[in-house]
Amino acid sequence: MIIGMRGHDFGRMEPRALACAISEAGFRATQLAFTKAFPPPADAYMSPEALRMIRGTFAARDIALPVMGCYVSASDRNDAVREEAKRRFAACLRSSVTLGTACIGTETTHFTFDESEREAAYARLLDFTRAVVREAEACGGTVGIEPVALHTLNTPELTRRLLSDVPSPNLKVIFDLANLVTPQTTAPEAQQEILERSLACFGSKIAVLHVKDGVFGADGKWENRPLGQGVMDWAHLLPQLRAHDDSLCALREGVFPGMAVEECATMHRWIDG
Repeated sequence: MIIGMRGHDFGRMEPRALACAISEAGFRATQLAFTKAFPPPADAYMSPEALRMIRGTFAARDIALPVMGCYVSASDRNDAVREEAKRRFAACLRSSVTLGTACIGTETTHFTFDESEREAAYARLLDFTRAVVREAEACGGTVGIEPVALHTLNTPELTRRLLSDVPSPNLKVIFDLANLVTPQTTAPEAQQEILERSLACFGSKIAVLHVKDGVFGADGKWENRPLGQGVMDWAHLLPQLRAHDDSLCALREGVFPGMAVEECATMHRWIDG
């Protein structure tokens, strides 16, 4: 299993400096969201020449690029916003192929409505997903959809439904188990159940893993913490994910300042035993 980190957790840096920083911390893969990882303007890095330069820069440091981030409001109620999301995501899909990333990822929009509106939101997400998967099939890219408990795509079972409704090898899942944990399901037994449901629903479609830790505050909102200092039972969950598919990349999301080397070592300890 490859251990990596989210590129912009080091802040905005030029590609060579960022590749160097990630490598020196011990990570061997990264997720790149150009608008967050590099100094503006992001468009300056999107030409074919710039994308090939970035690809070569990270390859020279033996750093894999499993994910290009392009987070859009995929089930937005506003049709114009959703159409713009399709356009931007499609453009990034084509760039991701040149960059050599395994997939391009997005979440699916915060769901702040009554549960009776879930089906309508899902229909909008399905429309978006079908459109961008057609683009992926045309250009040879891969779409990575990330389920989140507070978003439209909120459960393993609904994720399985989306994969069934859009049956394409160009559609995969970015699996962040912490994103499916709620204040009511922080117990290790509950996390284990979520893992088992997720593997049953989409285990063969996981493109990459996200790994973060945190706690739920008094208001119920997630607060990031260093690895091992939150509610997540990664010491038991990560070895199971490695046993499920040792080729997966586990990306640390939310590296704390000054703790990159320590957190990389922690992930190795959990995964390698």
